[in-house]
Amino acid sequence: EVGSYFKNLLFIRIPLIDPDQFLDRWVGLFGLAFTWLGFGVWLALLAVAFNFLSDKWAELFAAGGAQQILSGDNLIFLYLSFGLIKAVHEFGHGFACKKYGRDAQSGGEVHTMGIMFLVLMPVPYVDASSSWALRNKWQRIIIAMGGMYVELAIAAVAAIVWAQTQPGTLVNAICFNIMFVASVSTVLFNGNPLLRYDAYYILSDLLEIPNLSQRSKDYIYYLVKRYAYKVRKPRNPAHTTGERFWLIGYGITSSIYRVFICAAILMFIADKLLVLGALLAIGAVVTWVIMPIGKWINYLVTSPELVRTRQRAVAVTVSALVAVFVTIGGINFEEHARAEAIVQPKREQFVYMPDDGFINHVLPTNIEVDPDGDPVVIVRNIVLETRLKTRQAELNELLVRDGKALADQNPALRVAIASQIGAAKDDVGDLRNRVARLAIRAPIKGVWYAPQLDKRIGAFVRKGEPLGQVLDISELHLQAVASNEVGGRIKITTAEDLAVEIRAKGAPDISFFGRVTHVAPAATSNLPDPSMAIHSGGAIATKQDDRSGTQTTEHIFKVRIEYFDEKLDDDRVTLPDVRVKQRMVVRFNLGESPLMFQWWRQLRQLVQRRFTGML
Repeated sequence: EVGSYFKNLLFIRIPLIDPDQFLDRWVGLFGLAFTWLGFGVWLALLAVAFNFLSDKWAELFAAGGAQQILSGDNLIFLYLSFGLIKAVHEFGHGFACKKYGRDAQSGGEVHTMGIMFLVLMPVPYVDASSSWALRNKWQRIIIAMGGMYVELAIAAVAAIVWAQTQPGTLVNAICFNIMFVASVSTVLFNGNPLLRYDAYYILSDLLEIPNLSQRSKDYIYYLVKRYAYKVRKPRNPAHTTGERFWLIGYGITSSIYRVFICAAILMFIADKLLVLGALLAIGAVVTWVIMPIGKWINYLVTSPELVRTRQRAVAVTVSALVAVFVTIGGINFEEHARAEAIVQPKREQFVYMPDDGFINHVLPTNIEVDPDGDPVVIVRNIVLETRLKTRQAELNELLVRDGKALADQNPALRVAIASQIGAAKDDVGDLRNRVARLAIRAPIKGVWYAPQLDKRIGAFVRKGEPLGQVLDISELHLQAVASNEVGGRIKITTAEDLAVEIRAKGAPDISFFGRVTHVAPAATSNLPDPSMAIHSGGAIATKQDDRSGTQTTEHIFKVRIEYFDEKLDDDRVTLPDVRVKQRMVVRFNLGESPLMFQWWRQLRQLVQRRFTGML
């Protein structure tokens, strides 16, 4: 069948070996992992790993960002770790199946192990389907959990080694990737019951509903036949009330999720191989849209079930389709878009290192400062101070010699000394100014903002390096960063003074309103603040080779927003409890249009954004 053939293109299986004899030979040893003693050791191992990671969570999450995981330098370690861990994962299933099969003297044979090309990536697989011969459902559940069980144990060992090794070393990098693959990835995929991996079979056994996926689809078809088409005595795949609840819930959620996952897979393949991705997309449309419609039409026209109610079934189907098309194509719905934003002051000025030196003292951040007040940063430059003392001593010596020449009435010598004195005074004055500038004062009146600088006391800093900012907070506004598509629509389809809703990121109880007062005339790739980048906890992707952390991977529009009260009166009001540099989320109202047009626009924008450079 075409549908099965298309699915096989995405999940090709190639059997390679029969591991049954190998498993028989070693099950006595590795089968101990699936005993109460093994479970106790497993729990202790996880506890030790969490203890080692307890003071390294910040470092762990920083290293685990998407950019770091998928960086070119790390991909080789990621792929090797993935292949190794998944091979161990499959052996976990195999040994668990073999152990419980021996104990029950029924089932437990594992005769197939090979490679499955999961989205073009080779992944080991093992056929442990003989576990269904076991009568004890908890043994079947443990077999289904065997892969994740073993992976988490390996992740714990890797975490312990990672926490005890230096960052940047080969062992540290390998352990980090093993830890990531064997914990995060296995929980997200194998631990997700909406996909037909380990957690699906675990859920099926827990609910005692075999063939959960197919029966959930059949139950939804049954509901349509019985209540919409009024078919007499359609086959009901649900045997109990509890089964009905689970079948309809699983059928709806898994269908939606699988479409989402398959669409993501197709986009990933198209990113790598555009032609293959296009062919698979055509196959997906045929498999998921055209073929189901064709089968349903054939059912409506020819099925013996509809002999009595065929006209009603056709009328109900056509009415439902018309209602759907009218809803998505004829009714206007508000269209919204969200953008990351940051609270900005009226004016800000960076404070830069005036000369090379060591940071000696730093004022606490968020302190009010003034150009005539205390220095915000004090820097020591021993070389500069020594040169000043030396040159001052040379000047004093020249002045003494000049006084002696005056007493000796030697005008020629005084003329020669005078030029040296002038040069020495210039040097001393210049050096004094340079030393004085090492006591760095605020360039404007405002609030001193340098949240990480106190950690660099004693560190050597080069001339010109930024140290912090002085922020004039007498008037605050919001600087939003909209995507190229959203920013262009704000610029073209809406006027300035557009009303927007604002919420504090991470604190949804803080909400207020504002107006767009300015949209940049053109797109840019420069963030208004590095704290909006992914590596700083923001949502904007930046280029990995950009040291400033402000060069975005995609073009953006900068949008200035002023705060107003809920009624959007002309008079500004006191802001809620927000702080400078706090990240916000802004929701723009982009007008009304039918959902069909909104989805079509979003699809075109997605294709243009992902594949324009490849065409």
